[in-house]
Amino acid sequence: MCGIAGFWQPGRKEARERLEATVLRMADAIAHRGPDFQAAWADADAGIGFGHARLSIIDLSAAANQPMHSPDGRYTIVFNGEIYNYRDLADELRSKGYAFHTSGDTEVIPAAVDAWGIEEAARRMNGIFAFALWDARARLLHLVRDHVGVKPLYYAAFGNAVLFGSTPKALFAHPAFRAGIDPGSLASFLRYSYVPEPFSIFKEVAKLAPGSIVTIDLGLRRTSVRYWDLVERARAARGDPFRGSDQEISRDFERLAREAVRGQLVSDVPLGAFLSGGIDSSLVTALMQASAPGQVRTFTIGFQDARFDESAQARDVAAHLGTQHTQMVCTTREARDIVPELAQFFDEPFADSSQIPTLLLARLTRRHVTVALSGDGGDELFAGYDRYFWMERLRRIRGRVPYGAQRAMAAIARRVPRGRAFRLIGHLFRTPEPWIVRADGVYHLARMLERYEDFAYLYRTTPMSVTTVRDAPLLRDESEPAGVFDDVSLRHAFPDVIDWMQLVDQKTYMVEDILQKVDRATMACGLEARVPLLDRRLVEFAWRVPQRLKIERGRGKRLMRSVLYRHLPRQLVDRPKRGFSIPLADWLKGDLRPWAESLLTPELLGRGDLLDVGAVRRCWANFLTGQANHTQTTVWSLLMFLAWRERYGW
Repeated sequence: MCGIAGFWQPGRKEARERLEATVLRMADAIAHRGPDFQAAWADADAGIGFGHARLSIIDLSAAANQPMHSPDGRYTIVFNGEIYNYRDLADELRSKGYAFHTSGDTEVIPAAVDAWGIEEAARRMNGIFAFALWDARARLLHLVRDHVGVKPLYYAAFGNAVLFGSTPKALFAHPAFRAGIDPGSLASFLRYSYVPEPFSIFKEVAKLAPGSIVTIDLGLRRTSVRYWDLVERARAARGDPFRGSDQEISRDFERLAREAVRGQLVSDVPLGAFLSGGIDSSLVTALMQASAPGQVRTFTIGFQDARFDESAQARDVAAHLGTQHTQMVCTTREARDIVPELAQFFDEPFADSSQIPTLLLARLTRRHVTVALSGDGGDELFAGYDRYFWMERLRRIRGRVPYGAQRAMAAIARRVPRGRAFRLIGHLFRTPEPWIVRADGVYHLARMLERYEDFAYLYRTTPMSVTTVRDAPLLRDESEPAGVFDDVSLRHAFPDVIDWMQLVDQKTYMVEDILQKVDRATMACGLEARVPLLDRRLVEFAWRVPQRLKIERGRGKRLMRSVLYRHLPRQLVDRPKRGFSIPLADWLKGDLRPWAESLLTPELLGRGDLLDVGAVRRCWANFLTGQANHTQTTVWSLLMFLAWRERYGW
């Protein structure tokens, strides 16, 4: 992986040396993404500059450094990522007369664009990538992002300049950058713990959508096209499901997964795998060990707190597969000490607290290897989250409970407030807590049955939802921009609630939370993460798989399990799922409380006139005393926003 940055300011004349100095500052700002080499190129006549921070993975020679130019000088490229099928593309291009002077993938991209055009070239690439391509003949700047959205790319226009970079930090370094916080994006961030694409925390800055190309012309007019669209692919696949037996589907899946893993073992530097002991990482590791010429290296982070420690599971899997396993048990202090550093690495507000163990795991892994394979994507593709199980259970209940009984439950829930019911239970029972929990479940079930056709409501209120329901407004402006939850066409295109939820997760949570977290955490220490389960062929394959092979009777990833049983004993596969979590509430009420309260002063909260200071202070007090629901996630999001704002001075 690498970091890319650049700008185009046509019509503005500056000396080439000044342009190169500016773009080199942009590349230096993200040098942690590419610590091996930083370089800049500029064309003063065109007013364009490209910068690159290189993490050397394939072809370690200076010939593979970037920015890179095509032999005829027409194209200049800066590229972040890997094209796993670049050798096949290169062979096809050689047959058309193209020659290559490195053994890497970067120089294949301009040749592919020259041969097939930008859309077809991007469509043919199988990999994880974000790149900028300057066409000097046509005077066009192309910005391109991979099919699924593994690698990030931000862009913005300020006056007569267009800026782009792997992360916002690259844009900060350009003198034209003048951005303000977008209140709508902040409201979305407090709901989701990330800012959904195409928005960013800044009004003027956008994220390039997965599978997209933005082309900018001499007048700075932008044209956007989708060369690969998840919704279209998923809808087409759902209309053409597999007709074979379960065994045939399982064999096809293992073949594709093995090919994806094998294709991602190409590297001129040491490589290993993250191993938590769960189904996803265990499957990737098993296929990796089966394909690798030698012993695979695996890495796990453990915690002293047994409630959050998965290291024993990972150890068992590693022992059975015969990997060279490295484990680090983190003390609570080590994990807590990283919290004040998070804003430095997540240069847009981000508040999935599993960012902490992910960053610790990345640091451990980087001490030994430069590339790590990860199991991310399995939950979204093959239904591994509890919210899918809840929807399956709700669907069964709805089929069994008479419609009249459902309406009666809903009517009672509307007319008898929960608080009144809970107080009544308190008077009737000596130990009311278990009955209150049951009553709360009945209220929740009644509402969900009543609004079963409202998929967005079900998603946001399902236990284990990734969205936050706040007890009170915390912002002066709580309005959010429309997003995937408001897209009526998706609801009609995917009439099954589990299908719809999986699509929403693949478009939002997977890209903006899971993949962003892994990208920032690994790039913080110059480690490349690869995600073989998100090979675009596997993504398309998963949508053709019948739902019975994904989820059945409250258990997900049935198809993945069927393959993993061939590599591991069942007792190592069929274990309870545990998230990559930490005792965050305990820390915030204990040793991290001084850090948190240093950010929650009235002076800092009042800056920018965005937050309702009184409401935020009450939210913090409620969190400390446990007097309100949903406060832990909200408090962490608030703290991550405040820490980010303090770090960068917004």
